[in-house]
Amino acid sequence: MTKLKGLRTRAGIATGAVLLAGLGLGATSGTASAASSDCPKGWLCVWLGENYTGRMQKVQYDNADLSPYIVFATGFRSIYNNGNSCDVKLYSAKNYVNSLGTVERGQKGSSDDTTLSALSNKWVNCA
Repeated sequence: MTKLKGLRTRAGIATGAVLLAGLGLGATSGTASAASSDCPKGWLCVWLGENYTGRMQKVQYDNADLSPYIVFATGFRSIYNNGNSCDVKLYSAKNYVNSLGTVERGQKGSSDDTTLSALSNKWVNCA
């Protein structure tokens, strides 16, 4: 299991390695998912539970406000940047404030002891 690292929660520093990919105007909610492969190509996906289980939400594009999306706002334990050509930078506050870190394209991670939340995102380092 990969630990989430380099991303800060609102309360402090999280452990593990994760980079996030674009949460956007095209954000949608899904039902329970059991595999990171459920994340469509071109999207950033997060899951409520560890090991890509529970409610999944997926987003594209830059997003200044992810608070309407419950899994991003209240916390997730699994993430996968299945973007086409960009990394994703996540922020703990709306409007791209308080960088949590970057999730590289193709990177995924899961944690059984760390819950992260993100309230905005930008696609960066596009190839």
